[in-house]
Amino acid sequence: MNNKWRYLIIMLLGIVMNLGLSELAEPYPLWLDVSGTALAAIVLEPAAGLIVGLVNNFFIALFKYDQTSLIFYCVSAAVAIIAGNVVKNKEGKITLKGTLLAIFLVIVISTFLSSLLTIWQSGGVSNAEFEIVKFEKFVAKGMHPYMACFLTTLIVKIYDTLATAFIVGIIYIILPKKLKYQN
Repeated sequence: MNNKWRYLIIMLLGIVMNLGLSELAEPYPLWLDVSGTALAAIVLEPAAGLIVGLVNNFFIALFKYDQTSLIFYCVSAAVAIIAGNVVKNKEGKITLKGTLLAIFLVIVISTFLSSLLTIWQSGGVSNAEFEIVKFEKFVAKGMHPYMACFLTTLIVKIYDTLATAFIVGIIYIILPKKLKYQN
């Protein structure tokens, strides 16, 4: 398969995964909006994941929330960089050690970035209902709003990252070899 077609197919699949899975996740305390970003970064390269994430965040900023949500692209960018550089070893093979390290790094870094951006954008109050409920429970118990934002984000990121890793793993397994590997 021509490498240009391989890139196009994987990147389009990544965009569809980001947008589709985030819509399916709406009723649950999950985002799932970086699954395609991670897949493109792992299968192709981090730059492909960066582009997929940018398209996703641009779409979200235009049609779902507002233009201020575009700042959360840095979370997608972090996922693309981590997934594309950590999951595979030097021989280009996916390893359990690399996968577990990537999951840990994504949880820690995306929690930190998301929390800081949410605090900067809205004083710590997310625009997602499932995060607002947790946030308000923590604040009602006397927790400082910034700490409540961080803890709420951490809880959601743990579940979200684990679910994303599972989904990406399944999609990677079922991908045809001609899409996984460059000729």
